[in-house]
Amino acid sequence: MDNVGNRFFGRERIVREIVMGVLAPQPTSFSIVGTKYTGKTLLLQHLTAPDGPLHGEEFDAWRPAGFADGRAVISTIVDCSWSDVRSDLMGYLVTHVRRQLETNEGIDLDWRAVESQPTSARQMLQVTRQLRGLGLRLVVFMDNFDRIFEDQLISHDNADELRPLTLELALVVTTQQPLHDLDRELAASPLFNVMTQLFIGLIEPEAARAWLMEYAVRFPAVTELMDLLLELTGMHPFLLRRVGDIFGEIQQYLAPGEVAGPAHAELIRLRLAEHGRLLFTTQWRKLQEPTRIPAATVQALLTQLVAGPLSPAKVERAQMSTLNWLINQAVVSFGPQGYKLYSPLFAEFIAPRLQPAQEQAPRPVTPGTPLEDLPIYTELTKTEEALLRYFRARANTIISPEQLLADVWN
Repeated sequence: MDNVGNRFFGRERIVREIVMGVLAPQPTSFSIVGTKYTGKTLLLQHLTAPDGPLHGEEFDAWRPAGFADGRAVISTIVDCSWSDVRSDLMGYLVTHVRRQLETNEGIDLDWRAVESQPTSARQMLQVTRQLRGLGLRLVVFMDNFDRIFEDQLISHDNADELRPLTLELALVVTTQQPLHDLDRELAASPLFNVMTQLFIGLIEPEAARAWLMEYAVRFPAVTELMDLLLELTGMHPFLLRRVGDIFGEIQQYLAPGEVAGPAHAELIRLRLAEHGRLLFTTQWRKLQEPTRIPAATVQALLTQLVAGPLSPAKVERAQMSTLNWLINQAVVSFGPQGYKLYSPLFAEFIAPRLQPAQEQAPRPVTPGTPLEDLPIYTELTKTEEALLRYFRARANTIISPEQLLADVWN
């Protein structure tokens, strides 16, 4: 069985909209907004895969008539977190696209005409026009585009220079925040203000069920535990991706012939909480630094949600922008009972952290406090805790990497 955790599930509406938009006669550019661990990179990989929506035969009917043959689409992904990209975005893009066209696509353009252009942006424009003359559409995906905005690597003049490019190619960028939250003035430029903004967060219930059913091929008990797993994962891609690993772990604990099932529900819950710690910690840190919203307002609404679902009728007007922001962070979902925290595991994680400072203040650490009782340990993952304990116990000692691996991971 292939690795179910690395496969793509759901988001069909968004995928269809992107495919139809980037392949329209006048290509549409998109800004995909999703907080960390919601699967933005996997979405781009799905779109650009040889058997994916932009190229695969299975999706021929999704594409406009002129691009029903997926070979007429040239797609490329640029990771804007790479230093080479950030040092010269357009220069890198020209080189990257040329390498792909010559190596993977077998397309030879008039590169002398390209090289004769005075700037990288003009060179890229020449490339796209030659491709259009061949009946081909170039779609450029820029992952982690936040880095370009945050590092101020693009100016208003750059944006104006790049605007004609979007008339010839389709541009899709991913960010963790809306562009106007990163740089309101630059986001208002003609290059970016025409982008269609799409938000991704938790996946659809049907997609989450389909994802879990794939695990059931190997672990049949998943079917019996479907409702519990949907509740615990909250349909968050990060947690759904760990379900197979957790069942594999639990199976190792059991006696020969015994299989993981409903009797192990509490153990499944325990292990999913541990696997989700990285996600929960990242989300909690994000919630401490809200964008355009007072932190106290966020904390107050989270406290309400920890207590239970919030009926739409009880949402105050002053809470609406905060609620929207929490939905964008993929920590709040909506169901028959109203708004709620997406997973009870996340609710349990943040509940003690929401207590007033005087209630949650750790007892002071005195010189006589045993190392194993230090309060910092409650904030760490098991691996982090093991490392900290190991280093504290061996203060002022030189340890080789080999010894560290042997002592901590073996």
